[in-house]
Amino acid sequence: MATTYTVCSAVDVTRTSKRGGSTGVRYPWYDRSIPVGGGFFIERSYEEYAADKGRPTVPTKDLAKMNMKYKTYKATKKGAFGYMCERVK
Repeated sequence: MATTYTVCSAVDVTRTSKRGGSTGVRYPWYDRSIPVGGGFFIERSYEEYAADKGRPTVPTKDLAKMNMKYKTYKATKKGAFGYMCERVK
């Protein structure tokens, strides 16, 4: 397999990923306006839901520094499949 590369500067490229998820979406983990017992729902396709794919990764170490904690679990919301991210602390 041949590998092709181009020497360039970092300003010449557009980053396609960001910390906080492979989708580049930043979830509101650090939002203190979300009360304990509240949270947010992340919708996924039924195939991802059934295969237990696409579960968001909780930034536990950073949240612990802020005295916050979340748990994630599979859920449905008005017929949509996905994951509930519930603030527990």
